[in-house]
Amino acid sequence: MREEAASKGAPGVDADLDLMIAAVRALRELASDPDKAPDGARVYDFSIRWGTLLHGRLERLAYYHGRGELTPQQQERYQELCAQLRHSLPLVERLGLARPGLPRGNQNVS
Repeated sequence: MREEAASKGAPGVDADLDLMIAAVRALRELASDPDKAPDGARVYDFSIRWGTLLHGRLERLAYYHGRGELTPQQQERYQELCAQLRHSLPLVERLGLARPGLPRGNQNVS
């Protein structure tokens, strides 16, 4: 039973990854649409959701990653998410959103 749980990874990780990947996609859509990006209300609404995801879901993913509790598939998706977040940093800064804490080796960068 314990080996079965380990092979599936920590509970909720797949949902966290799905939510974070969708948020990065939404960030890119918001930043790329000239009609939406200047809209302060839309950016504000997105920033609330973004901050919640970063300080809840992303931190949780980093915790499980650091403990080695991700499955190989989850590990691959997590690494891809981190790459997407790094690539999106200019958009985050342009919209004035919270910067994600991203792992760099064994360090977190805020």
